Amino acid sequence: MQYIILLLGAVILYFAISKYLSKQPENFNDIFRKVLAVVLGAAAFVILVKGNIAVAGVLGTAAVLSWQGSLWAYLQSKAEGPRVPGATKDGMTREQALEILELNANPTEAEIKAAHHRLMMKIHPDQGGSGYFAAQLNQAKDLLLKK
Repeated sequence: MQYIILLLGAVILYFAISKYLSKQPENFNDIFRKVLAVVLGAAAFVILVKGNIAVAGVLGTAAVLSWQGSLWAYLQSKAEGPRVPGATKDGMTREQALEILELNANPTEAEIKAAHHRLMMKIHPDQGGSGYFAAQLNQAKDLLLKK
């Protein structure tokens, strides 16, 4: 248990220091990634010696992934949340919403609702579609209807 607490402390410390040293994130990320890999590997070895093979295996895998950079890339992608191709930080633009709903420049409310319904029938998760794309359709409809 104390190893997990130490690991969480190291991750929190990393995020705090990386915010402070944001001018040189690449060098810092590389150094921290390798230090984290060594710490995870050492923790895995100690836990393996104590007899807990499953936890040691998980920590050993995390150490290898950290050394390669895969663990950091995964954690960073989860922290940033899903990315919408071409979206701004503020969200979807009107042009993007029109393109998603396959509409022309000035659609009426009925056209927006009809296009949303037609596309949602095709890509709704209950119909085997993607929840991500269904959310994009809903966001586009809400933006065009100004909800």
